[in-house]
Amino acid sequence: MLELTVVLMVSLAIAAIAIPNLVRLQRTSSMRGAAADFTSLIENQRMYAIRDNRFYSTYILTATQAPSQVFIDMFPKSNTGASGNGGTSVVAGNPGVTGDPVITMAAEVTQQAKANAPNTNNLKSQLLPSSTLVTPTDATVTPFTFGPRGLPCTPLTVTGGSVCDSSGGPVAYWTFFQDSISQDWGAVTATPAGKISKWYYTGSVWQSY
Repeated sequence: MLELTVVLMVSLAIAAIAIPNLVRLQRTSSMRGAAADFTSLIENQRMYAIRDNRFYSTYILTATQAPSQVFIDMFPKSNTGASGNGGTSVVAGNPGVTGDPVITMAAEVTQQAKANAPNTNNLKSQLLPSSTLVTPTDATVTPFTFGPRGLPCTPLTVTGGSVCDSSGGPVAYWTFFQDSISQDWGAVTATPAGKISKWYYTGSVWQSY
């Protein structure tokens, strides 16, 4: 009995240490998975823009106590060259052919404004040259948008949808995500050259993965 009690106590002690670590690992995986899914959608958005010779934006539709829907605003396609419905709703159909490509984000992961994110100067230093005059656009204000050349640009709302205004020069994007349970942070960025990257925050600096 004594030996059994000792074994049981040791097992409980190990479980007390291991379970919180496993839960933490699960939460970290959820955060990084959300950023990875968003990155994949943005990469598809870029390819669709090149393929269709159009400008496409990606929006996040949030709902109270429900997973967010993230979609490429492709339809309807106006004969004026404008695309989408301004991010108001997802158009159902075959993704990329008759309907908007869409993913669902984990309910505990939410998009956050740049002002709320940690150490953004560190991320910017890895994203752009120190001499650049480009300031990354916060995707909570202006959605990720790519044009026919596969480069980021600033969307311009017109009758029937959106086109792009590139007269302002090079455009970069970033957006931030946070897990409401673990408080972990992630980010997705796009450089003026069209390079898309995903990042996680270590607690002091940002690292790509």
